[in-house]
Amino acid sequence: MPALLITSLVWAISFGLIGSHLTGIPSDFVSMARMAGALLVFLPFIRKIPTGHACLLAAIGAVQFGAMYLCYTAAFRYLPSWQVAVFTVMTPIYIVLIGGIMHRNLTMRHIVAALLAAGGCAAILWKGWAGADISGKGFLLIQISNICFAAGQLAYAALKRSIVTQHERSVFAYAYAGALLVTLPSGIVSGSGCWSDITALQWGVLAYLGAIASGLCFFLWNYGARRVSSGRLAVMNNLKIPLAALSSILIFGEKADAAMLATGCILMSAAFLATHRSPADRIQDTRAAQ
Repeated sequence: MPALLITSLVWAISFGLIGSHLTGIPSDFVSMARMAGALLVFLPFIRKIPTGHACLLAAIGAVQFGAMYLCYTAAFRYLPSWQVAVFTVMTPIYIVLIGGIMHRNLTMRHIVAALLAAGGCAAILWKGWAGADISGKGFLLIQISNICFAAGQLAYAALKRSIVTQHERSVFAYAYAGALLVTLPSGIVSGSGCWSDITALQWGVLAYLGAIASGLCFFLWNYGARRVSSGRLAVMNNLKIPLAALSSILIFGEKADAAMLATGCILMSAAFLATHRSPADRIQDTRAAQ
């Protein structure tokens, strides 16, 4: 749990950093730079593992980090960072739905929560396509990103009794290598014309996001994800949202729309309904996490 808390605090600041300092840089290049930095951090710890295991970890990284970042970073072209943060509220819904389907324990509570969240999302999309300040394209990019991140977390957690050993740092580079392979082609093309225009401050932000927010924090997140149940993991996915929205508004000076924040609260309520655990559920969670 501490690993998930630390990561949530770091990620809360990252939304504002991207929105305030990196919006002029091609999003595919930003994604590639972050994955390259993350891979460099863990490359010294890499150890040889069976080829099949390495490919599986790379495939998970390609989805959870690579595809997720391509969509996530692209969304900043259409949305302010506080809206990006609010729209990630759907990640816990996807976690409980995908996890419920995987483990065949999908409940009516989960279905009702998904429908409530879908209603809130439909309202957001309708308003965006009706010509308001909300981009439907940006919203959809974030939802694809959310699904990739949710699926990757669950897939990585499923490996805890098979591939991933006690020394997780020795295999995590394979996941980042898979993510880099996904982001490399478009990143090189989009970044070829912007190298000379990137300022020293922007390079510093990219280095921080790659080494700390991506490299170290994704490792901590998956480390923590392996040690909690899917219900608790879904709850922790939402902690960064109010923190990120507040930091974008208070620290980076973005202006928020009251109606949008209210809609975000509706989605947060749906996520809470989906992830709320009864006392019996908590006992089962404790056993599952052991």
